[in-house]
Amino acid sequence: MTLHDELERIATRAPVADVPDDTWPRARRARRRDLGLTVAGVAAVLALVAGAVAWLPDHLDPPVAATGSLGVPDQLYGVPERMSDRENDGSWMRDEVTDDPTVVGVGAAAWVTDQGLPVVVDAERGDYHLLDLRDFAGNNETFARGLGVPVVALSPDGTELAYGYAVFGPHAADAPIPSGVRVVDLTTGALREILVPGEEGTAIDRIEWSEDGRWLAFTGRPQDTWTAGTMGSRGPGVIGRVPPGSDTATVRSLAAADPGITINDLGSVGLDVGTFKVWSGKQVMEPDALLDAPLSQRLGTTADGLEVRLPDDAVVVRPAVGAERPVIDVPAEIAPSLSLATALMTADRPTVERPAPDWPWSDEHRAAVVGLYAGLGVVFLIALRRTRRRHRQRVAR
Repeated sequence: MTLHDELERIATRAPVADVPDDTWPRARRARRRDLGLTVAGVAAVLALVAGAVAWLPDHLDPPVAATGSLGVPDQLYGVPERMSDRENDGSWMRDEVTDDPTVVGVGAAAWVTDQGLPVVVDAERGDYHLLDLRDFAGNNETFARGLGVPVVALSPDGTELAYGYAVFGPHAADAPIPSGVRVVDLTTGALREILVPGEEGTAIDRIEWSEDGRWLAFTGRPQDTWTAGTMGSRGPGVIGRVPPGSDTATVRSLAAADPGITINDLGSVGLDVGTFKVWSGKQVMEPDALLDAPLSQRLGTTADGLEVRLPDDAVVVRPAVGAERPVIDVPAEIAPSLSLATALMTADRPTVERPAPDWPWSDEHRAAVVGLYAGLGVVFLIALRRTRRRHRQRVAR
């Protein structure tokens, strides 16, 4: 028997395969369906990741409180250290830092971060604004090492912000630094400059407003060396006062180190030099009275005349009769430079409720979230492929 005969015999006895006429079209449809599901899965994953990335910038905006009457928040929050990051040239790195003070409108609270960044919380919505104040003394990297936290001071009504300034120009190494106090209007951006002369410049370390917001008092340290890289002072400090609307200060030497000060609506300056003394612009006068609390703890008075203090980790209101009561929780890093618009406070309504700030995520947090979404997408695709494979196997059987 030949091979041909044997193959013919086997073929004659082999069962006939009954293949439906639509087998090939069904296979093509299944293939197209698998491809479509895979493409849809990939598109879904890409849309998920893209949506997460697109959502993150929107998440950077601080929460918006309902607008209404002005007020001071009942809780203050520290600013994350990353918001004070600087470029190599010393400029602020974050886009959230603005050189436009009018974004504030009316301020409720102000302070300076440990890294020298001014913060103002607005009184209408409770938003936190990070300000790049022009020639702010805190921009000088040596300030904190020389004098501690640089100073800002809100006017009692919250419309103006006073701060110490210093101009480091090309001749800073061989000429006195123009320095002193600047007052910026937070509603219009108008700037008032009060030059404080003294040796190589005067570093302002305390500013106080009178209760009516018309007079200013300050203390400072004349520097015998002050450049962009170094600063140092010897000898007495200075005390000064600025009349309403003036750009000229009356200044005199002050032997006391870092005194607490206050100023009344008549321009009389109170000094805490262990005892209480008064400076009227010409000479320091008695009564040499004892103080019941340091002036350095004093933040001002409410609109109805109650004293506002910061003795520890909470702002308190001290009534004429009775015990003081805490009204604002204050983190430790805020307390040294905190200033409040106390004229927005009253005995019946010292504070208002505001939402906590929603700061931008760190790069590490952002990468972790995007990575999580991408990982979930990969798991989804793997599960999809396995489901389709099992489906094909069942169809084949």
